[in-house]
Amino acid sequence: MELQTRTERLDPQLERVARASLKELGDIRIDDVLLFIDRGLENMPSYLDLYRRWERQQWAVSDLDFEPDRLAWQEASDLDRQATLWSRRLFFNGEERVTATLAPFVWAAPRPEIEIFLSTQMVDEARHTVFFDRWWREVVGTDRDDLAGLLEIVRPEASEGYNTLFYDRLPSVAQRMATNPRDVDAFIEGVTIYHIVVEATLALTGQRFELEALREQGHTSSGFYQGFTAVARDESRHVSFGIKVLQEAVREDPDRFAPLIQRTLIECLPLISGTIEPPDPRYITEYGHTQDEILEFAMNSLNRRLRAIGINLAA
Repeated sequence: MELQTRTERLDPQLERVARASLKELGDIRIDDVLLFIDRGLENMPSYLDLYRRWERQQWAVSDLDFEPDRLAWQEASDLDRQATLWSRRLFFNGEERVTATLAPFVWAAPRPEIEIFLSTQMVDEARHTVFFDRWWREVVGTDRDDLAGLLEIVRPEASEGYNTLFYDRLPSVAQRMATNPRDVDAFIEGVTIYHIVVEATLALTGQRFELEALREQGHTSSGFYQGFTAVARDESRHVSFGIKVLQEAVREDPDRFAPLIQRTLIECLPLISGTIEPPDPRYITEYGHTQDEILEFAMNSLNRRLRAIGINLAA
């Protein structure tokens, strides 16, 4: 494999986001981060382009200042705290779950370029878990000494959709790849669940609405806003990768892979509405949104990405 050294050309708006430091990410809107995905649909970046973005977009959790977050937490109402904890439990536990299941994807990568990019994603997901661990300890506070103990208490309350997605579907397809790394169908199904359902449809939608709410509240200088925007920028690379993998699979063998992707989506998408339904509707409505509005945004984003892959759910 030849590791090319050319530099990917981005327009000035995306270049600004690509090069932003953690502090500068406080001035970046999440919709500008999501443009990385949408503008790439017509001219997909290569796997090595995505790898080079990873090299340029490094950030350290230890550089974040959570003091503004801690002060805001002390002044927050009980409803604000409960809504924040509900959302961040989903993200914190989810980041650990995807970190724990990603290694088999690397083993099953059908090409060296894919293996290289997925190796960077393992680092990203571990960093995201550490990000939430630090926020939880320094802002909310905990008496648990280790990460395992903290994850035990932050696991979201019983949610059939969330549990099925993160504790059944994702681990089971990862186990299939671990058992047989040459199982291409398992790899394609896994990318559909991980990169399209979990990251593109569920995570980035949640990030979009949460970051916009923080911006409206004037919290753009907080460590969480800056770090969570960096998380979203990382995941924009992951989603572009997933779209590219599935696009290539459908073009290579549409009769084999298009039905597999469609079937996986149809089975998994109902789990999303169960995941984002809060135990108290005020966790969403208090910030001027409805669950239907959030689902509409998620599905519109998904359909744009499916068109780029070359499939649609109606079929």
